[in-house]
Amino acid sequence: MRAGDLPTLTTLFSDDVVWHSPGDNPFAGDIVGRDALLRFLGGVSTLGFWLTEHDVFGNDEHVCALSHMGARRERIDVQTRVVSIFQYRDGLQTERWFYSEDPQSWDEIFGG
Repeated sequence: MRAGDLPTLTTLFSDDVVWHSPGDNPFAGDIVGRDALLRFLGGVSTLGFWLTEHDVFGNDEHVCALSHMGARRERIDVQTRVVSIFQYRDGLQTERWFYSEDPQSWDEIFGG
């Protein structure tokens, strides 16, 4: 995503991938399917979104990422710590859940 390599990005998700995005913002809710997820990621990239990984660990079925997420754009410079849980099947991501330390900052990141 950081490199803008959409062709490679599309190969990482199952057709029926689901991301669970919390909050009260335009990007909240379940994002269902690869095409919807790619539209979601395209929209997020317009928000000054950034992500820094603190630690990532897991196995063939689950991965946990500890991250700092934020956004920098006009009148917004906000960040929060986030735990992401990923589920994989046959090497493809099938599901992701986000847990933000600061729900208000999360909503600001995503335009809420």
